[in-house]
Amino acid sequence: MTTSPPPEGRTAPEPVDPPPSRLDAPFRWLATHPQIVDGVLFGGIALLLVLGSLPLVPSMSVDGWLIWSIPMFVAGAFLRTKTGWATLAIAILAIAHFLLGMVLVLGDVMIFYALYCATVHGRGRVPTLALIGGFVGAAMQSVGLSFLLGQGEVWYLQIVASIVVFMFGCALVLATWATGRYQRVRVDQLRMAREAAAQAVREREQRTRLAVADERARIAREMHDVVAHSLSVIIAQADGGRFVASQDPTKATDVLETIGSTGRRALADMRSLLGVLRSDEAQDLGPQPGLASLDELVAQVRAAGLPVELAQEGEVTDLPGPMGLTLYRVVQEALTNVMKHAGPGASARVSLRRDDSLLALDVEDNGRGVDPQSDGLGHGHTGMRERVNMFRGTLHTGPLPAGGYRVSVRIPLNGRTR
Repeated sequence: MTTSPPPEGRTAPEPVDPPPSRLDAPFRWLATHPQIVDGVLFGGIALLLVLGSLPLVPSMSVDGWLIWSIPMFVAGAFLRTKTGWATLAIAILAIAHFLLGMVLVLGDVMIFYALYCATVHGRGRVPTLALIGGFVGAAMQSVGLSFLLGQGEVWYLQIVASIVVFMFGCALVLATWATGRYQRVRVDQLRMAREAAAQAVREREQRTRLAVADERARIAREMHDVVAHSLSVIIAQADGGRFVASQDPTKATDVLETIGSTGRRALADMRSLLGVLRSDEAQDLGPQPGLASLDELVAQVRAAGLPVELAQEGEVTDLPGPMGLTLYRVVQEALTNVMKHAGPGASARVSLRRDDSLLALDVEDNGRGVDPQSDGLGHGHTGMRERVNMFRGTLHTGPLPAGGYRVSVRIPLNGRTR
């Protein structure tokens, strides 16, 4: 069966595992509660052995295998949670009852479970020591059982019986160890899969946070450029409008028209930006300003009372749209700063030059340089630098030796600057 591709502009949803069935729930619970399972199972066996031996206590006729088996089953209840100590306790009990003349007891079945748990859950040298202990136990059992079963037989039959018992014991030890190793590999694979999935989730969340931060920074830059420039023009027009109205009230209409058009343009730009925040749907934000709009920008600033000269060298109409927007915003921010900080009587010059390898932009003014009344808390220079850095360019700003201020941008067109 084929599936249709996702709609344009949308990504296909990530595949997810099917939900576990109800039949898996009991086994999942058993796997996640080893202490309860082992405690109920082996603790229950030990309790049954204790209750079964109680009638024999008054007559002091309790079998020796019960005395050794009960603590071995009790230790087995901790093999998956306290693997090292529980395995050591079972090994000591097994060696002790063998040296005291009891070759086999019921609790010896815990030896194989201890080897399995040590292989699966043991840390450090516990799995290796448990395997060595298993071979040692097989050798001890082979010697004990061969003499126990070979009494009255000739010596070479006892040797053959000892070898057979040893090989059988080693086979059981190796089978138990191999089963444990296989399970350990599966456990490690599941653990690594969970860690990889968790890491993928963390990386996806980090990428999402970075994308959100980048988008917030972009919107903040756009809002700053739109609001700061428009308000500066409106304030300059309003301040000049008071003087014009007192001298020639008929010319005040032109000032008010400039204020109105500037405010409407800023409002339209802000609505476009806010529309991105309010909806995840793709929106047509309208054409973005570029180098083709520099003449309009310069005319707007001139209308606000700041003499501006625009000089352009080289062809710039074929530049990418984002690069043109960046240069436009840099010029807009630089001229806004001139209007705010250069002082009365200042003028500005915008120079744009392009050659085969470099795009150069300079905005200079002949004002007072650094404004002593500025608090230095603005984000204009930060926004300009962030924009220029996206194209591996450089931004230099600072006062000129002869007075005034310069904003200089250099963007490489073939991967290198000069």
